[in-house]
Amino acid sequence: MAYNNSRNPLRALQKRIGEPITIRLKDGTKYIGNLKEYDNFMNFIISDATEFINDTETEKYQELFVRGNNVLFIEPDKLD
Repeated sequence: MAYNNSRNPLRALQKRIGEPITIRLKDGTKYIGNLKEYDNFMNFIISDATEFINDTETEKYQELFVRGNNVLFIEPDKLD
């Protein structure tokens, strides 16, 4: 079966550059910020990021790099 490029999740992320995104790590840490960049390894740079541990806000970052192999899931924030 041929790979259908239209269903590539990276294409969906491209449309979300500059928009809010939530990234949850395997250890349960959650980051909410604006998607700035990503690569084919699902590494992310998010700006104006807020860190949550156990659903408690713990830190804010102007810019944050998240390594792809630590990511459990990503969720673009819902748009009105």
